[in-house]
Amino acid sequence: MSVTVRFYAAARSASGQRESSVAPGRLDHILAEIAPENPRLAQVFLQCSFLLDGVVLHDKESMIPAGSTLDVLPPFAGG
Repeated sequence: MSVTVRFYAAARSASGQRESSVAPGRLDHILAEIAPENPRLAQVFLQCSFLLDGVVLHDKESMIPAGSTLDVLPPFAGG
């Protein structure tokens, strides 16, 4: 099983896709797996908030289990 990563706003624009599937693991490892292919996306990640199945993650060392959904949310206008 994998983790579904959904990209929003600037993250979607930088990634060129709405969502991706990745192996489960720590948040920082998942971001590192996605970012090397796309330096622009790596820059967007620095400003993003992350939701794991609708709950805000505050620690980039949080484990992201298989079957979960990770939302990548850059700052929105006015936020």
